[in-house]
Amino acid sequence: MQDKPWDFMAKDTPSRDWTEGLGALITVAFFCGGIAGGLYLYSLYLNNLWGMLIGWTFALAMGVFDLIHLHNRKSVWKMVMRPNSSWISRGLLFVMLFIGAGAITMALAHWFPGNMFGTIFKVVSGIAALGVATYSGFVVSYVSSVKFWHSAVMPVLFIAAGLAGGASIILVLISFDGAVLFAAAKTFTMSILAVYATIIALHLWISTYNSTTAKHSVMTIIRGDLAKIFWLAVVLIGIAVPMALIPLMTLKSPVLPAINVAFVLTGNLALRYVILKAGRYPSLLPA
Repeated sequence: MQDKPWDFMAKDTPSRDWTEGLGALITVAFFCGGIAGGLYLYSLYLNNLWGMLIGWTFALAMGVFDLIHLHNRKSVWKMVMRPNSSWISRGLLFVMLFIGAGAITMALAHWFPGNMFGTIFKVVSGIAALGVATYSGFVVSYVSSVKFWHSAVMPVLFIAAGLAGGASIILVLISFDGAVLFAAAKTFTMSILAVYATIIALHLWISTYNSTTAKHSVMTIIRGDLAKIFWLAVVLIGIAVPMALIPLMTLKSPVLPAINVAFVLTGNLALRYVILKAGRYPSLLPA
């Protein structure tokens, strides 16, 4: 049944701005930003140029989806004018800095490896990548009117999701590399998936004590309209199956890593949708 305009006064009202119509592009943008930052940071640590390039491409995609979502694209420049008070402004600056510094970092690493300026730009692009990975979590957590989102756990959850997705992509890229590096990457991916699952459970548990409205959001996820997406896409496809597949992976066989990355990224996108879709505004009047 469709909500009536006056329902916000008598019952919790679902947030639809970022999950329906053109607003759904924000869900995709948040997903791209998390993968961009997580993959680039891990690739930077491993000095994997292909991983850095793919992460950088995800950042470009994030910017494209954000721009498509905007109704008045001529006012984009105004969005960067309030970094002291707006996470949207900070996020846009992080994305711009990441795209610029990341491009220079990759160019220097390819044509002038070991260059002093390459080290400087690695630091700058790494900081920007961290900002890109976490800023969507801060944007969501600063919406104080939606209690399910208004949590310090949210930025941590989003960066854990980004690292899990990034690590799964790295497994594909290094599936033909040395045994030591591949084994270490498998261990890291398993570990970050476990951390990712723990943070999801922690956020849901904390939210049940946050407010009645936040508890309503949690019930919608674990037993309500979003339960099938959560348990099937986020938990089973995005976490449980990958944790079963990773120990079976072997060198010189990218088939399982490719299947794994498809599953992890599907769960990653589904998580963002579930989190944003479950957000509810509290009623203005007692039930």
